[in-house]
Amino acid sequence: MLDTQKLVTFATVVRTGSFAAAARELGYTQPGVSQQMKALERDLRATLFSRAGRGLKLSEEGEALAGRVGGLIADLRAAEERVAAVSRLKQGRVRVCAFPSANATLVPAAMSRLRSRHVNIEIELFEAEPPESLEGLERGDYDVVVAFRYDDQPPAPEVGELVTIPLLDEPMVLMMSDEHPLARRKQVELAELDTARWIAGCVRCRQEFVNACADAGFAPRIDITTDDNLAVQSYVVAGLGLAVMPRMTQSFVKHPKLRAKPLLPERRRHVTATILRSQPKTGAVERVIESLLHAARELNSAYI
Repeated sequence: MLDTQKLVTFATVVRTGSFAAAARELGYTQPGVSQQMKALERDLRATLFSRAGRGLKLSEEGEALAGRVGGLIADLRAAEERVAAVSRLKQGRVRVCAFPSANATLVPAAMSRLRSRHVNIEIELFEAEPPESLEGLERGDYDVVVAFRYDDQPPAPEVGELVTIPLLDEPMVLMMSDEHPLARRKQVELAELDTARWIAGCVRCRQEFVNACADAGFAPRIDITTDDNLAVQSYVVAGLGLAVMPRMTQSFVKHPKLRAKPLLPERRRHVTATILRSQPKTGAVERVIESLLHAARELNSAYI
């Protein structure tokens, strides 16, 4: 059985070119690195290094391992994470990762309901945007991921490891100051705003906005970009531009002088919960999904 730490040490020796350099980087002693490499050679029943003057040279076996060691380390760590996840879930501990606006609205409501009904379930909360959050799910970092996609992004096919549960479809809204000339309008056509200045949000929201403008026949003039939803609203209220944001962002923080208008043609963000197909079917995960679905229904009702 290959040991992950020995493989990490081997990869560091290969990259740095010597036992001494690897020891300095890893915080080991040089004899400690040498002992690990001898142990790895015993495990593999192969000689991995030969001396080349004062340096090291990889043997043919060492070259073969060096070409695969990165993938081996990743696979072993993923396996370790998956095993740890199974153990964690059996104990009623669930790791939930969500994007920022969901962590400010949907997830707190779901977790409050979960705690009031299932006191033996412990939740660890994390924050990340897709696709990073979904990559973490596949690595075993998380057990449930709350993610999203936009209209122009096709749903993930129900194949492979990821299983997606729809939670909420929310429209994109146009945000403006209450002093803006269009503030009294009930709804606004995006094509009318081809000369406007814009405030743009997170990377994926910004790309969705640019795509929407392209469909409307213009390229937007984006003056300010920020991942901070409160900052977006503050810039808009200050009269520095308009913004197109998912409706969820105004439900957890809304500036008193902000106006949000339906945008035509309508575009939507689709919020989902994702789990792994191979994940153990534990009651804890099922209860988390149930609570997220309930919170999504409640949030959707509040919009109507």
